[in-house]
Amino acid sequence: GGGTQTKLKKPMGQALHDTVLSAVRDMIGGEFEDGTMLEQVAQTWKDTVIVPWVRDVVGSDAYEADAWESKLDFAVAECFATIRIGEIFDIVATFPDSMPAVHELRDALDRTRMHTKLATELRASLSRRLIHPGANTSQIISVYCNVIKLLREIDPSDGLLDVVAEPVRSYLRGRNDTVRCIVTSLTDEKAGGDLYEELRRQDARPLEQAQLDSDDEGDAPDYDWSPPPSLFKQRGTMGYVSQSGGTGDILSMLVGIYGSKELFVNEYRVMLADKLLANLDFDTDKEVHNLELLKLRFGELSMRQCEIMIKDIDDSKRINSNIRETIVEKKKKRKEDQQKKKRKKTQQPPEAAEVDEPVVDCAIVSHIFWPALQKEQFKNHPRIQSQLDEFSLEYAAFKNPRRLIWHQMLGTVQVELEVVDEDGGGSHMQEFTCSTLHATLISHFEDKQQWTLEDLATETGLSEESVKKKMGWWIANRVVQLVKGRSGGATVTKYELTSVDELADTEHDSAADSDYYEDDGEEQALSARAQQAEEMQVYESYIFGMLANLGQLPLDRIHNNLKMFASGSDHKYDKTARQLSSFLQKLCKEEKLECGGDGMYRVLKK
Repeated sequence: GGGTQTKLKKPMGQALHDTVLSAVRDMIGGEFEDGTMLEQVAQTWKDTVIVPWVRDVVGSDAYEADAWESKLDFAVAECFATIRIGEIFDIVATFPDSMPAVHELRDALDRTRMHTKLATELRASLSRRLIHPGANTSQIISVYCNVIKLLREIDPSDGLLDVVAEPVRSYLRGRNDTVRCIVTSLTDEKAGGDLYEELRRQDARPLEQAQLDSDDEGDAPDYDWSPPPSLFKQRGTMGYVSQSGGTGDILSMLVGIYGSKELFVNEYRVMLADKLLANLDFDTDKEVHNLELLKLRFGELSMRQCEIMIKDIDDSKRINSNIRETIVEKKKKRKEDQQKKKRKKTQQPPEAAEVDEPVVDCAIVSHIFWPALQKEQFKNHPRIQSQLDEFSLEYAAFKNPRRLIWHQMLGTVQVELEVVDEDGGGSHMQEFTCSTLHATLISHFEDKQQWTLEDLATETGLSEESVKKKMGWWIANRVVQLVKGRSGGATVTKYELTSVDELADTEHDSAADSDYYEDDGEEQALSARAQQAEEMQVYESYIFGMLANLGQLPLDRIHNNLKMFASGSDHKYDKTARQLSSFLQKLCKEEKLECGGDGMYRVLKK
């Protein structure tokens, strides 16, 4: 009797566990939106199937004496938690739709204390399925936000979060585009999602008040975590006392990955510059709204330069309007004077003076407050330059003694051109929005039908490589074509305007001409590259100084020294090791430094 029962307890318990695990998996697997799985489905199945069977096997007396009821309750909760922990990555990915499953998992964990298993499994799943080169940074950030919100449903103290999210934070910190993705999500409604809504929270606090991640503070997180007492056991107390203080909102935790808000403010300045310069209507309402929200979180002082940038665009709209009116009035007056002279000779009746509207609009920026903009210059086509000169003269009169310095690479021109149909059967007029360099290049074809690459480079004052890349855009749009010609006994490739007859008669070797179709797309990054290059240039003297004094140093020593010695200056060092490595490689290419096979950098002696 009793001895047999004792011997059977272990195998019977194992068999029961396997049966319950299999049955519960079949009932709840993959179903995250039904909040009745634990209590109604699993427990009902236990009461109708398992309990009667166990009573029959062990007897009613033994069932009560050995507390089988509580054992079976625990077994169901444990199996439920085990299955949900195995599905935890999918629950994170479908959050907040999976909120019912999260609440049930929290209840099961309160009974079983399997929090460590959850932390281990979720951390491993994130490392295995999320933080790898194939995942987009925006996807990683989105999942990280879901992890924060999900784990706070289970553990508001952030103890679990500190353990689980540490690999994700470290990985994001090493990615070059993390800051840009976060800032884009905050300010762009289309790309935003959780972060876009986060910036617009009514209860949001400034980052100085919100508690940041303790990523760089105290001891590293570990698995020796125990949950705080259940709310129901905190008799005589009100509220929840957290162990590590889960008070930081999502934005403050993302900023806390880097421990500094300056990176985000600088990135926003660069993005804002791109948006403002690409905004041809001078409409700043959306950017003003975003700026006001960002000022609430990052502080008004941090956003002062951005405020001036937006004011520049608003002022530009007013100045443009005044200058356009002045130009029109002067043109009308000149035309009226000409008509008066003509009427005196011919005795004709007066006619209404009609003049062409000015075609130049200008974004006038206070360069001290803007990020570094592209400064490369070229020679505009005379017809374009005359329009710019006319605007410059009126501005000089309107804002004396100020003068305009044109950033030619940043302009946008709208041109209407005749384009050959794709089937080659005819042509049609098409409007293009292009850079001033593209417009200058195509304008030269009004003066002469054919141009060599060398001639175009001479006319614009740019390298042949730069011109070839830009001309590729006009070739791709069927405005210009490549033709073979001869000059001094050698075969020369020339550009000429595409016509229907010539397109039909000309044979093209697309493979041979493929390198003429390149376009580096610099218009898409108006200032980011220049901004980073200029910022890094500031630290060049620091680097040469330390290498001159210390001989040779590895990358990490240079990085740490810059953080130490450049932190209190006007140019605070906030770059990543990867950005520094790129800059050091650039100095090596310029033959200012050299890097040995041991990874040590030293000043190149000439």
